[in-house]
Amino acid sequence: MPKNDSQSQTTLLKNVLLITPLSLIGRVGTFLISVALANWFGDTAEMDFIYYYWGIAAFLIELLSAASAYSVLVPLLAEARAKGEAEAQRCVQSVLSHYIRLMPWLCCLLVAISWGISQLFFPNAGLTTSAAISIVCGFLIFAVIASFRWMLKAILDTYQVFHLPVIVQGLRAALVIGTMFLCRPYMSWFSIPIALIIGELFQTIILFQRCGAVLKLSLRNLFAVIPIYSDTDGFPYAKQFLQQCLLMMGAATSDGLNPVVDRGMGSSLGASSVSKLDYAFHLCAIPESLTNVTLPVLLSHWAKISSSGNGKQLQQSVWKGVIVVIVLMVPFLIGFYIFRSNIVALLFGHGRLSVAGQQHIASLFGIYLIGMLPRLISRLLIRAHLARQNHLTVVTATLIRLVLNPFLNWIFMQYWGLEGIAWSTALLSYPILAYIAIEFWRKG
Repeated sequence: MPKNDSQSQTTLLKNVLLITPLSLIGRVGTFLISVALANWFGDTAEMDFIYYYWGIAAFLIELLSAASAYSVLVPLLAEARAKGEAEAQRCVQSVLSHYIRLMPWLCCLLVAISWGISQLFFPNAGLTTSAAISIVCGFLIFAVIASFRWMLKAILDTYQVFHLPVIVQGLRAALVIGTMFLCRPYMSWFSIPIALIIGELFQTIILFQRCGAVLKLSLRNLFAVIPIYSDTDGFPYAKQFLQQCLLMMGAATSDGLNPVVDRGMGSSLGASSVSKLDYAFHLCAIPESLTNVTLPVLLSHWAKISSSGNGKQLQQSVWKGVIVVIVLMVPFLIGFYIFRSNIVALLFGHGRLSVAGQQHIASLFGIYLIGMLPRLISRLLIRAHLARQNHLTVVTATLIRLVLNPFLNWIFMQYWGLEGIAWSTALLSYPILAYIAIEFWRKG
């Protein structure tokens, strides 16, 4: 193996070993938030309302940043860095200048549309109109701040400053849970979005300061205003960024609509259905976290390899990652499936959830686990496609799921009720993986 390849693999291994335990702490903290919600608030109709609009906020964050802008900026900035630090500064200034002006307005527009549509089939669950609007506005603010935070994380990940984002994420969980605990007696349901907003602000302020230091730019110059139709040197980066973001937003829309569709269709099955789906899906975050924590490291590493034009090294690195996921996760997932009822009782059995409710969640969790391995491998391969900037493949894969998911939901719900929605998600993971893997091999 050439010396540069060996150094690259050593750097990757070092970053993975450093970031994985730190990221898991943050993921555990995030999961504890859902455990606290289950034990403090249960699965009432009001929690269905909270989870529904929390899901919309999560969808907006994925749409505008996590699955689009973040995935575009990391390889784009890696390409700019290969030309020099001055070029990297120009790229960041151009992209952020446009992003911070467009993103909040898009958030407001999409939340307003979501509110109008959801009122046709998802009422306010007994909340007053003012309380419902306050909660929705709280989640809107949360989505705007979190979207901006993802952009800052993209910059730091490109420079391989991985430790700070994961450390503040772990601290954020403690801050969110503590805020909910203190505010719950006085603010009831509204304490949830308030706590989430405070947690995101905490992360954003710290990452914002660190980005300025890494780029060697003052905070004022970091967001230097560049006109949208400017002919300055930085505009080509913004143009390329916006074009690729539109494509990735199509993929994020398709992918993000699936849980929204699941919640909407699940709400027709009666009270607590949406909450049970969310609690079961949150349990899936446990095995997902073991691989997802490495995805930012892998994307940064693979984007650097791709920008150097070494396609063979990229392909070898990706397939090694797939083998590692299979070897590590198969026994883990089997163990989770066998002990799924015990896991649900341990985490959710100390509050307002009934025994019957816990058993229902365990059933849903077991079905989701059946499709978990192909889901994990697909997420890994998607990062490889993003590193190559093969955005069309990612969009096509998500469109396939978007078209088939509601159709399978409707069929399976006729036979298995709420479990039918989980079966649709699990079974679709297999053809999606096949398509993504074939495309990666074909374009290698």
